[in-house]
Amino acid sequence: MKNIIQRFNVIARNEAIHNLLDCFTLRVRNDARYVIVALTLLWGVGGLVGCNWLDIVPDDLPTIDDAFSNRATTRKFLFTCYSYLPNPSSNLINHPAFLTSRDEFEYGSHSNIIVGPGPCISRGEQNSNDPYLNFWSGRNGGTALFRAIRDCNVFLEKINQPRDIPDDERKRWIAEVKFLKAYYHFFLMQLYGPIPLVKENIPISASPDEVRVFREPVDECIAYIVQLIDEAVVDLPLMILNNYEEDGRITQPIALSVKAKALVWGASPLFNGNTDYRNWIDSRDKQLISDTYSPEKWEKAAEAIQDAIGACHAAGHKLYQFDKAAMGGNIANMNDSLVLTMHTRKGISERWNTGIVWSSTVNFSAARNLFPPMYSDDWLIGASIGVIGASFNMAETFYTKNGIPIDEDPEWNYTGRYALKISTVEAGNGSYIAIGQQTASLHFDREPRFYASMAFDRSYVEIATAAQNQGASYAPFLRLRASEPGQYMYPLPGYFAKKMIAYETSASQGAQRPYIGYDYRFPLIRLADLYLMYSEALNEIKDAPDADVYEWIDHVRAITGLKGVVASWENSMYPDRPKNKTEMRKIIQQERMIELAFEGQRFWDVRRWKTAGELWKQIPKAWNYKGNSAEDFYTVTDWVTEPRNFTFRDYLWPISINDLIVNKNLEQTYGW
Repeated sequence: MKNIIQRFNVIARNEAIHNLLDCFTLRVRNDARYVIVALTLLWGVGGLVGCNWLDIVPDDLPTIDDAFSNRATTRKFLFTCYSYLPNPSSNLINHPAFLTSRDEFEYGSHSNIIVGPGPCISRGEQNSNDPYLNFWSGRNGGTALFRAIRDCNVFLEKINQPRDIPDDERKRWIAEVKFLKAYYHFFLMQLYGPIPLVKENIPISASPDEVRVFREPVDECIAYIVQLIDEAVVDLPLMILNNYEEDGRITQPIALSVKAKALVWGASPLFNGNTDYRNWIDSRDKQLISDTYSPEKWEKAAEAIQDAIGACHAAGHKLYQFDKAAMGGNIANMNDSLVLTMHTRKGISERWNTGIVWSSTVNFSAARNLFPPMYSDDWLIGASIGVIGASFNMAETFYTKNGIPIDEDPEWNYTGRYALKISTVEAGNGSYIAIGQQTASLHFDREPRFYASMAFDRSYVEIATAAQNQGASYAPFLRLRASEPGQYMYPLPGYFAKKMIAYETSASQGAQRPYIGYDYRFPLIRLADLYLMYSEALNEIKDAPDADVYEWIDHVRAITGLKGVVASWENSMYPDRPKNKTEMRKIIQQERMIELAFEGQRFWDVRRWKTAGELWKQIPKAWNYKGNSAEDFYTVTDWVTEPRNFTFRDYLWPISINDLIVNKNLEQTYGW
């Protein structure tokens, strides 16, 4: 018995199968000791069946083979493999892409009212002792993704056992699980860089040395992810024919899009020629991130993005455009200015629209956390309303109405952007800002995506309970000054992410009535994401930008009525910017931060670009939420007292010290 427990301890200490023994224990009658049966191991490591010591398990306990006894039980295991997908729909605090910095979303006040793993990281409190959002071991809000990979491996090992699964269906299930296995590796790689590659589950007969796996170089990780997706894509369907029954199931466009993203990561500055990691070498003398730049990586990425876009087009995907005539009801009365904003808002919340390639499978209930309190009784609904806002930085990221940055438009008063201005019909902002109300000049003459994405003091918020949603006096407008409805909850910098609030949402309308959210699925990948990645990759390949580079970014801009980049910048202070490769790179990056705002893409992008330090070290700004008058409220203040302590080590997350203790072959993330 002592030898059995020792063997379990050896296996349990391998970081790639960490926490395997946490699900089940069997007490031996009349014995003070425990025999760890660990049914999780049966689900997570192959090769156990047939070992003699398993005879101690009572005959009536389920075995792994029972999970693959027929089609019905196997299908349940398939969905178990799906169940690990990191999903922002219900809890933004436990997803790395949302509240781990303060340059896109904001929360709480000076007292940091929101607590949890994400906000702790945003305050510079990530650590190697017990890391927040630990997706390696599955602690502190993180999902144990190595366990997910093990379940995928078990599925692939056992899928041929059931006899009642049609061959075509079996092939499709295998392809789905191969993709999921690739995606879990990819998600881990985005957070940690080099990771162990769990190609097969480690058998119980493995020696101690065999279970102590290594982190593999990033280039090898990407190659393995691509290999798995290439194997999977041939047996995946081009599209889902019945969304109600198969919503969220993997398709060829999804798989090829993730392959493209993996190769873009491999080509981007964080992993392509990053000299910060030159000395990150493990005990095998392997360099874990290459410090040599390779232009060929961008060429491979461009080819993969082109394939993904082609598959999307073949499946009927196209950039979403809102059709008010097809909607009927009050929404059909919207004026043309609001229609431009609905291309953005409905493009997020309209289920199964052509612009969404992949979405979550559950309702985005976290929208209530983003919903701006508009009426005096909204605070009675519950403390989760309006606790997460948008950052001041995002308000300055969007373009002017001419489609160029606010500090490059000669027609726009950048130096006077914080001065007060009254909204009038003649000013042309009557559809977005309450007529006759004072607000900052920063909020005037901006592009449609600004008004679609940002709710601010005195801006209209078009929702289902508004009278007619035509703009002007019809929609409710937000009141965020001290003692006004928007401050009944927790003080915020003065902005909310309106983009993520579906038009169909209902609010209290001044009575104690419940907030009623709209059931929509959070978009994980949109076609616009691929278009902008393609422009990015083509720009990196070419010596200078050309029509091919402009084409894809211009398609995205055209949806909300903006001119192409060349035509737009001709009227800017710097008309030659789009003609320069370095400057065009910055334009594409800003376009991504605008088009994909609040969708969980910015966190990944600024890390792979190595620009996170520029953004995350800034002291967040805010309007003075204590101000009652317009003059007092529109005073720019520092939201926190000092910047976040950010260094290059923060681009990749640490693994816990405990994992290093139990597996001496692991190298800690460089800098930690």
